[in-house]
Amino acid sequence: MSDSSKYSNYLTHEESQTELSHSDNNHSNLNKDFYDHNHSHKHNHGSDLRKVNANVLLVCFIATLFFSLVEGIGGYLTHSIALQSDALHMLTDAAGLLIAYFANRISRKPATINLTFGYGKAEAVGALINCIFTILLTIALLIEVIQRFFIPVEVHGFGLFVLALIGFIVNGIIALVLLKHAQSLNTKAALIHSLGDLFASLVAIIAGVIIYFTNFWLIDPILSLIIIVLLIISNYNLIKKSIIVLMAGVPEYLNYEIVGKDLEAIQGIIGVHDLHIWYMSANKAALSAHIVIEQPYLWQNILLECQKMLLEKHKIDHITLQYEFDRRHFEMNYCEIK
Repeated sequence: MSDSSKYSNYLTHEESQTELSHSDNNHSNLNKDFYDHNHSHKHNHGSDLRKVNANVLLVCFIATLFFSLVEGIGGYLTHSIALQSDALHMLTDAAGLLIAYFANRISRKPATINLTFGYGKAEAVGALINCIFTILLTIALLIEVIQRFFIPVEVHGFGLFVLALIGFIVNGIIALVLLKHAQSLNTKAALIHSLGDLFASLVAIIAGVIIYFTNFWLIDPILSLIIIVLLIISNYNLIKKSIIVLMAGVPEYLNYEIVGKDLEAIQGIIGVHDLHIWYMSANKAALSAHIVIEQPYLWQNILLECQKMLLEKHKIDHITLQYEFDRRHFEMNYCEIK
């Protein structure tokens, strides 16, 4: 199958198709005028953010890879397991940043007839692979740290301190850059790893100072153990979030019950059922629901109110609503009027 045959006019909106309207009496996305003003702008803005994020991730990857090699050599020469742990973690972070970069590029590909929602969840896949890979290598480091308690190794405190201090500065700059561009789950994953590296460098600095003044070499594996435990916890939390995205769970920033109650509060709506809210991508939510209304001729106004409320209050812009007419309620009101 050629690339051109994978695309269809029936796919979800692209930036070039914002003039199209998804509305009829039963099944609708955002109203054309309301959609054009809000939804297309968010699409373009999201696309720009992903391009910026890709460039940021690439620069951070190069910086992290370079300094992980520097720390690795320095850790070997100073015999510091803390510095080697930090170097190995930075190396895994470099691999994670590379995965995040390609995942970011993939996520910008348009939808196809096989992937009608597009590649937005590629970022969550990248974050998940990144975290699992890091945890496996961290466990390997943990084994080496435990061995150091039984077979202590002399560590050069001053060299450890100098290299850790440089690492702290480099990791601090990388963390600040990622913090400014952490709009996606993918870049948030990279930020968490960068903060882990920053903390690891700080711990290595403390280890270097203690060893230099006291020659207490066991502080090196002790502090390394603290780093490893914290990294496992942070990665576990990110894995959990990535799985929720991939399983189309309700986004963490939305409350399912509140969204349902806000829909029911709109005038003319009797009830809401078959309400589904899920991640379309790591940063974008979609909603579908059946809306029971009092009178069918009010549907267009009710639909517009639903769209406006969901976008402005809950930041949901991919909306599919189907109305259902309560005949008994209509007949009762008709009899009262008559």
